[in-house]
Amino acid sequence: MKQFKYRSIVDEIIMLIERGQLLGKLTSVRALARQKQLGVSTVVQAYHELERLGWIEAKPKMGYFVVARPQVVELNYGRQINRVIASLELDQAVQYSFNDPDILPLSCTAPSTVIDPEILLNQLHRKALTKRPYKLWMQDPIEGVAEFRQAICRHLASSQQVFDHQQVLVTNGRQEGLLLALTAAKALKQPIAVESPMSFYFQTMLKQFSADVIEVPMQTHYQDELDLLSDAYKSQPFATYLVNPNFADPTGRVLSVDDKLQLIEWAEQRGVTLIDYDRGELYFGHYRPATLASLVDKKSPCRVISIGDFFDTVSPTISLGYLLCINTFDECQFAKQTIAEEPSIVLQYMMQQMMESGQYQKLLRQLRNQIQANYSEALALLSPALAVVENKQFYISQPSGGPCLWFRLPDGLSSEVLWHKVIEHKLSIAPGVMFSLNQRYDNYFRVTFALPWNKEMINGFKLLGELVAEYVQQAQ
Repeated sequence: MKQFKYRSIVDEIIMLIERGQLLGKLTSVRALARQKQLGVSTVVQAYHELERLGWIEAKPKMGYFVVARPQVVELNYGRQINRVIASLELDQAVQYSFNDPDILPLSCTAPSTVIDPEILLNQLHRKALTKRPYKLWMQDPIEGVAEFRQAICRHLASSQQVFDHQQVLVTNGRQEGLLLALTAAKALKQPIAVESPMSFYFQTMLKQFSADVIEVPMQTHYQDELDLLSDAYKSQPFATYLVNPNFADPTGRVLSVDDKLQLIEWAEQRGVTLIDYDRGELYFGHYRPATLASLVDKKSPCRVISIGDFFDTVSPTISLGYLLCINTFDECQFAKQTIAEEPSIVLQYMMQQMMESGQYQKLLRQLRNQIQANYSEALALLSPALAVVENKQFYISQPSGGPCLWFRLPDGLSSEVLWHKVIEHKLSIAPGVMFSLNQRYDNYFRVTFALPWNKEMINGFKLLGELVAEYVQQAQ
C-alpha cells in the first residue's frame, strides 16, 4: 500500500504543476506527512521521485521547489477550411511498421497493453460459458444482452452520466461502432465535417470510403472554434460532425462541460448529428470527463452518437463496444441489423461480470495510474536530450490523459522527414500529416508512451530524444 500512497502524491503534485496551481516552494516533508496522515518516509520517497523526474529540485536548508517550466504554447492550427476527398497515402507505411517485430512502434496506441489481464479474462471466460452462451445466442436481441447494457449504464452512472439501457447498443468494437454511426446518420452520402487534427481512427475509416470531408481546424479558445464551425457550415452545409472531445489534439485538451454544451446547442440549432469517440476512461484525474451523449437534455432533439469500447481499457483482443444513442437509437439499431454481425455473447457476459464485480473499475484505476507513470518516465527520458533545443517554436504536449505525446517542430521542419530518420533506427513515430487529409501539420508528430514499459521502451525514448534534438539543431 505504501507504494500506491507515494505514487499518488507524485501524480497529484505533477497534475498541480501542469495546471499552474503549484508554483515556488512545496509544502515541507513533515507538514505534508501530517496533512496526508502518512509517514515521513512515504513523502520523502515521493519528493525524491519528483526530483528524479525533473519536476522539483531540492535547495539546501530551504526545501523543495518547483522547477521552472516553459509556458504552455497556444497552438495555432490555422483557420482555413478545406474540403477534400479522402485517400490512402503515408499512413500505410506507418501501419506496416506496427507489425514489424524489429521496430519499436511508438506510432501505435494500445494503452490496455500496459496491464496484462489475461488471468482475469480466462476466469471470466470460464464463468461465462456456464450460461450456455451458444444456446442463448439464438435468443439474443439485436441490441445486445440486456444485463450487459444495464451494467454499462451503472458504470457510467458512477461518473454522474445517466442513461437508460434502451439507449445502449452493443457492437463488435469501435471500428464497427463508427461504421454503424456513419450509416445511421446517413453521413456517407454527403459532406462530413471533422475536427482537425482528427483522430487517426476517424481518418482511416473516411479514407476507405473516399468520403467528402470538411476539416475544421481546432482553436485554442473553443468559441473561436465554434465560430469557424459556423463559417464552414454556411459555406457548405453538412449533417454530421465527428469529434473527439476527450484527448484529440496536440495539447491533450479535454473540452469543458460548458464547451460541450455549447457544441450541443450549436448542433441542435442546425440539425447536425454529433458523433463522439469517447476516450474519457483514460483521463488522469479523479473525475471521468462526460460524453456528449450524457449532456443532452431529455427534451432536446439533438442527435448524438457516442462510441465506446474496451480496446483501450481491457485488451486489444476484446472486439466489443457500444453506442450511446441519443435520438438515434432506431436508426443505429437498423444499421446494426442490416450491416453488422452479432457481438460475442461470451464477451458480453464476461464484461458484465467484470463491471458488476468491481473488477473493471479496479482495472481502470490501475491502468490510469500506470499510463500516467509511463508519461512521467517518458518525459524524464526525453528531457536530457531535448534540453539543448533552444527554440520557442518547439513544443511537447502536456496531456491530462490518454496515451500520446505530441511534438511540434519549428516551422520549416518536416515530421515526415524525421520519420524516415527514426525508422532507420528501428523506431516509428506518427507524422502529423496522418491526422489531416490535406497534408497539414507536417511539423507535428505523435508518439505513444502507453505500451508495456520495459528496457526497449526506455532505450527507445532516450534514442528518440537524441534524434529529435539532432534534427532540430541541424536546422538552427
